Amino acid sequence: MIRIILSLLLALTLSSCVYMDIKTPLDKDINRTILGPKVGTSKAHSILWLFAWGDAGVAAAAKDGDIDEISHIDARYELYLFGAYATRETIAYGS
Repeated sequence: MIRIILSLLLALTLSSCVYMDIKTPLDKDINRTILGPKVGTSKAHSILWLFAWGDAGVAAAAKDGDIDEISHIDARYELYLFGAYATRETIAYGS
């Protein structure tokens, strides 16, 4: 019985069901990306797939970093327990 429980816990952990933290670019031409000196972030949260709040938009990230011209955007996703708690963060780079 202990082997089954340990195998199940290992499978859940390895499949990112318990925790996931991914950062990915949102540009198509990342080989020509210039990040810029300013960075701004915006974030949205959700709990139990029922409640959500925040602003993870590009405009909010640009405002946070006082960016006039965006040159690159990244997204970061963080999930806990099958998405029972999740965040999405937009990271804008520019000048």
